Amino acid sequence: MKKTKQLLAASLLSSALLSMSVMSTSVLAADFDMNQTMKKMSFEFKQAAEAQSVEAMKQPVANLAELVEMANQAEHPEERTALYTEGFDKLTVVIEGVEAHLEEGELEAAQQALREVDDLRIEFHDRRNPSIWKRLFG
Repeated sequence: MKKTKQLLAASLLSSALLSMSVMSTSVLAADFDMNQTMKKMSFEFKQAAEAQSVEAMKQPVANLAELVEMANQAEHPEERTALYTEGFDKLTVVIEGVEAHLEEGELEAAQQALREVDDLRIEFHDRRNPSIWKRLFG
């Protein structure tokens, strides 16, 4: 009888923890603000681009990587999911390259690789919001 009560209590506790976890995940997804995240990504990019040393560049690049990961895991409009995933995956690869250069102490190579981040930003923003001319004439 005692074991049954303990098992029931353990089962209820694990169910409660699981439901809280699911609820917090859905709250995070509901609270995620892509525009705000993009602004933070822009800020971290600028901080990294303006860095004059490897050490000064490491933290903004790490912050940028974290923001890209968060944005990639967020829920996206169904019609744009593939585009967002492709863009964030490419960004992740480029940022990993920047981080590798920083670990090797190669500031100039890291700065050059960081320019690819800006190129991807331009490319995917254009693909997400094509100009009226592109819409009319392809």
